Amino acid sequence: MRFVGLFFVAVTAVLAQPASPPTRENGSPFLSIPPDAEGLRFEAQLPPFEAKDIAGRTWRREDLRGKLTLIYVWHTFEARAVDARGASIREVVPGLSDLPEVQRFYNNVRERKDIQVLTFCRDYDYTHASEYMKEKKYSFPVIADWVLIEKLFPDGTNPPYSVTDRDARLANRIRSWSLGRVLYEIERVAAR
Repeated sequence: MRFVGLFFVAVTAVLAQPASPPTRENGSPFLSIPPDAEGLRFEAQLPPFEAKDIAGRTWRREDLRGKLTLIYVWHTFEARAVDARGASIREVVPGLSDLPEVQRFYNNVRERKDIQVLTFCRDYDYTHASEYMKEKKYSFPVIADWVLIEKLFPDGTNPPYSVTDRDARLANRIRSWSLGRVLYEIERVAAR
């Protein structure tokens, strides 16, 4: 009993210490990223593809060359579930960020020559993507082709987001990152 009491006093004393405020010495809004942390690493070449987005633009792998490209994979069922509940997408589908953030990022980079956004809707019914985009007034490019997603990500993981570098190579380390961290890293790589 004496040991338990002593342990309790020690833990209480440690917890009572004022916490020093976190710092952002490296300019990152993410406190857990040390200044010398590795960012995006690109290795696997994105397979060749050709597909039209819902606005009619034809996209090819070559259209991704020369730019950093945020690739975002989504599904209208998940997006509508968020809309209906008023919850964040992370509460509905763990690991999937919400589309308003993708739209904000797209609005910020749409005129840039070094960064672009390309999304893929993985609905089996391709008409749902265009209906949802009109309903929400989203304007980022969407390729509605679940078969193409399987081709681009053959390991079956279909990550909610990825990034390609200026040579159309996929980033290989972002599955555990939040969308905010990915967007930060895109900006950091573009600034080099």
